[in-house]
Amino acid sequence: MDYLIFSFNLLLLLFWIRLWSAPSKEFYFNPFLSGTIKFTDSALAFLRPVLYLPEQAAATVILLFVILFKALLFLRLQVPLTIKLGTFFHFSPIVVGDRMSGLLLFNLLHFAAFLLKLWTVYLLVRLITPPFRSNRATETFDFFARPFSRLPLLAQPFVLFALHAALAFTVSRTGALSTLSQITESAKPITTSPFLAGPLFAQILKTGWLAALSFADGLSMLTRALFILILGNLAAAILQARGAVIICSEGVELLLGRFARNRIGGAGFDFTPLIYFFVVDMMYNSICIGLFNLIHLPLFN
Repeated sequence: MDYLIFSFNLLLLLFWIRLWSAPSKEFYFNPFLSGTIKFTDSALAFLRPVLYLPEQAAATVILLFVILFKALLFLRLQVPLTIKLGTFFHFSPIVVGDRMSGLLLFNLLHFAAFLLKLWTVYLLVRLITPPFRSNRATETFDFFARPFSRLPLLAQPFVLFALHAALAFTVSRTGALSTLSQITESAKPITTSPFLAGPLFAQILKTGWLAALSFADGLSMLTRALFILILGNLAAAILQARGAVIICSEGVELLLGRFARNRIGGAGFDFTPLIYFFVVDMMYNSICIGLFNLIHLPLFN
């Protein structure tokens, strides 16, 4: 089911980008971009006789329709939609009252969380990438990270953490909390949320730590993307698919930043991506455990 949710998020991302781009005024010589632009152009051209709206307004309508369709589909399939902040904190829609409005809100928040993770990966990659490096992969990432990628670099960390804080505040106050046990690895409902209990200062502090967890989730998305690209590169090499090898290699080089060895399509096996993967994954797990303990630390008792 995670793959279905991820597919929905990718579809939403394609039309979200159309809100911040004007293909009629931009030229894309990058094959990674031209394919996605053609797909959204085809969808908008098909719906133009029905919607009678400008491209950006039509993209907004499609975004809302996909979110509504996703909510109805998950309601029909009785699949719980969970927003995970860090490894241990899971938030799900509250079932009391108007269930449909709760599902719609959580679908919006779920896509917002996906966007923030993507922007966090963009910021992390930009920080570890040598200045003035520009290729097809970096151009594609800049495009899909709009409008965040258009902000000055010095402003990006502050804007991004403020958005993570807003997400953490909204999710912790509109969702039902369950935590993943470090021993049994199963989620258990929590009757008293640490983000809603205790003095106001303690609630604000713990919500801030939850925002830091949300920020750290960018490391998780980075390692997952790197793992998929490594597997894709290996499979493409076995099948002798030269084009796929180049695409996966450029993606790996993008995520590695200054740690990449610039061996796109080269012979031999480079262990740098695997080492990078394990180091970043260990960092992410350590951050999750540390912030989990801080959030559950009793304050002002």
